[in-house]
Amino acid sequence: MHDINVVLADLPGLGRVRLCECNAIHVSIGPVTLNLEPAAFLQVVALMNKATDELSKLRESPETAESPFQMFGTPQSRFTH
Repeated sequence: MHDINVVLADLPGLGRVRLCECNAIHVSIGPVTLNLEPAAFLQVVALMNKATDELSKLRESPETAESPFQMFGTPQSRFTH
């Protein structure tokens, strides 16, 4: 079999995305690695892009008492569980 081991992306201190000969894409972030088929990887990318768009919309909205960003930087966040 053809040896494939291609690093598609690498960000030192965060993680790496790698394609290997088993036709899987390995997404490693810290101690966690997701082993995904290429189609599943593309679905994860679409999911993250959608989340990024929604986060951008939240950040652009006017700050209110209910703003989720007021909780950032505090020891207890309602978004962390």
